[in-house]
Amino acid sequence: MFIRFVSGDTDEDSHVATGLFGAAAELRWSETLPEYEFDALIELRDWFNANLESPFDYLSRTRRHERAVCWFRSTAYEHLARAWDLVTILERNDVLIWTIKSQRTGFVYYEDEAQVFAEPFADIRRMLRR
Repeated sequence: MFIRFVSGDTDEDSHVATGLFGAAAELRWSETLPEYEFDALIELRDWFNANLESPFDYLSRTRRHERAVCWFRSTAYEHLARAWDLVTILERNDVLIWTIKSQRTGFVYYEDEAQVFAEPFADIRRMLRR
């Protein structure tokens, strides 16, 4: 099982609903975000930077992957716990997040123990549109 968290915005590269980290980045620069929430977002961002590989560090720079999106593996318990912490902060600040679960992700470009980076198949892409 794979899990993706999305907001109501559309990502300009993948053309599907913006993922958790994109929504968090947008909120982080919001002028209405209280300082303690900003600090919590920074702490979570730092944790993910230290504990979640970037697929782009392992992919060819000449190949285009803009339609691909990341999914958490359902077995990535600590990553998912931190993701839920991020969801809580976003929703406390009026950013609604949906949780999408799927047995399939699409054409896989990168995967590790915590995540899969894949270009969604057509039926999955429809599910990811808002």
